Amino acid sequence: MQRENVDDLEKKLIPKGEVSVIGCGRLGIRVVMDLLEVHRGGAQKIYVFDNAKIDKNDIIHRKYGGEVGEYKVKFAERFFSDRVVGVAENITLNNLNLIKGDVAIVCIAGGDTAPIRKGILKYCEKNSIKTIGTNGVFGIDEKVKVSDAKYANGPVQYMNIKEEGHIVVGTGRFIRDGEPITPYTLDEISKKMVIECLKVLNKK
Repeated sequence: MQRENVDDLEKKLIPKGEVSVIGCGRLGIRVVMDLLEVHRGGAQKIYVFDNAKIDKNDIIHRKYGGEVGEYKVKFAERFFSDRVVGVAENITLNNLNLIKGDVAIVCIAGGDTAPIRKGILKYCEKNSIKTIGTNGVFGIDEKVKVSDAKYANGPVQYMNIKEEGHIVVGTGRFIRDGEPITPYTLDEISKKMVIECLKVLNKK
């Protein structure tokens, strides 16, 4: 059997597939940047949805070079316009059709997000889009766990998910536990979300 040329093998390892990142806050921007850093593979196109602008407390965006007052998604697009499309809109029950691609990574936070999360899952299931979301981001030194939402303990239980298929990543801790959200936890959640995403893309 003839050994394949390394150059030929490298040519096969190219970005493929598309990912929608819903929310471009402290977690969402990490997910986008981690996806962009994947080499010899990964996502060909990343769509990012959020209508928030960078403020002085958005340290991670500013650390990457974002400017106060700039739309978070437009900063991500500016950072790497060849692969990122920034849509300055929040995903709502009225515009779910904006979600596209092979994987949707849900990084929304703040308030009661269960209704929109359920809407996203229903839309994505109907359109054969794999979904990955969070399950608690609080905790000082908590282990970050990956599981199917149907069997997970933690905040995702409030969504009352009956079917298998939605992957969640998080500490399982609630805001009522009174612990902060650390950059180390968000880094780990992003890492594991991207790994789960790559498992899907690699099968394309």
